[in-house]
Amino acid sequence: MTGAGRRMDAVSGPHAGQPLLTAGAPALAAEAAFVVCHGRGATAQGVVNLFEPTSRHGLAVLAPQAERSRWYPRRATAPRADNEPWLSSSVDCVAAALERAESIGIPPERTVLGGFSQGACVVAEFVRRNPARYGGLVVLSGTLPGSLDDLESTEIDGSLAETPILLGYGEDDPHVDPDHVAETVRLFERASATVDERCYPETGHEVTDDEFDAIGGLFERVLES
Repeated sequence: MTGAGRRMDAVSGPHAGQPLLTAGAPALAAEAAFVVCHGRGATAQGVVNLFEPTSRHGLAVLAPQAERSRWYPRRATAPRADNEPWLSSSVDCVAAALERAESIGIPPERTVLGGFSQGACVVAEFVRRNPARYGGLVVLSGTLPGSLDDLESTEIDGSLAETPILLGYGEDDPHVDPDHVAETVRLFERASATVDERCYPETGHEVTDDEFDAIGGLFERVLES
């Protein structure tokens, strides 16, 4: 079941007032949540459809919509400051979705955060800024945003307490830089996350069946916990 949900009135900046799409299990039947962000040029409905193969009974899906279908204007590898205030506004959208999940009784440790491409960078940045134990983090065809200088000079101020992280990308993806992948893995592992890095040969900017299977397994573990 998919609905328009509510507008994110508490979000500041460029994405203020954008809708939060709801799908999957209704509030009274939800036992876990998936907060998922779409890629550049895509939509909340599109990303809900993309991850339909991973749907599970009892899983509520919350998908925020970006203003003009882009979370930030420049490349993810640009200096972090060059993508402000859009990047911080994007992080606020993830926070709004998490607050919605908590309002229906789903805590962060039973909520998986995920995204594809630009959306993957947004959820990764949210977790960097808000370290805690989450049900999981799914970063597909993306990394932490910022220049290498930004990432090399960054530390995560807190523990991710063994949050499982799936970081998947194609070897031939022109939008994913290997050095940014390495720094992203380093930062999350130093914050005590459990990182499952998967690089797919002869694969471009896309989601693989193996990633869908891994995400489905992650949801099942959260639902069973």
